[in-house]
Amino acid sequence: MDSKVKKLVAGVALAGALTVGTAGVAVAADGSGTGTTTPSGQAARRHPGIRAEVRRGTIKVVTDTLGVSRQELRDALKGGQTLSDYATSLGKNPQTVVDALTKAADSRIDQLLANGKIDQQRADTMKSKLPDRIDKLMNHQFGQHATA
Repeated sequence: MDSKVKKLVAGVALAGALTVGTAGVAVAADGSGTGTTTPSGQAARRHPGIRAEVRRGTIKVVTDTLGVSRQELRDALKGGQTLSDYATSLGKNPQTVVDALTKAADSRIDQLLANGKIDQQRADTMKSKLPDRIDKLMNHQFGQHATA
């Protein structure tokens, strides 16, 4: 797969994860990767590389925004904290994470639109779903199924 295609797949995956669901981050938090029945989980079974790219992209935005390591984030989520709880525990405003995730997804969607990979209607639909999806991500308690 050439680098242009890989970049497209990674971008679509990040935008898709934020608009379709949060299965990638949930998998990162609880360490599971099987039995997912959400639409994003179904896509992940067909394209495990996309799931990994989505997870890494989302986690990178969150860790960069909060100034923590991936392991610190994982430990907090496995411990039962939501992303909002964790941001607050660090003395950071959770809205900062929301804004960073929104900016990253908007930027990628705009790039896909500019490159002709998606049309304006699809871009608008994806962007309209972002607030709800990001809110669910920020307030989802991932650690409830994690093993000790």
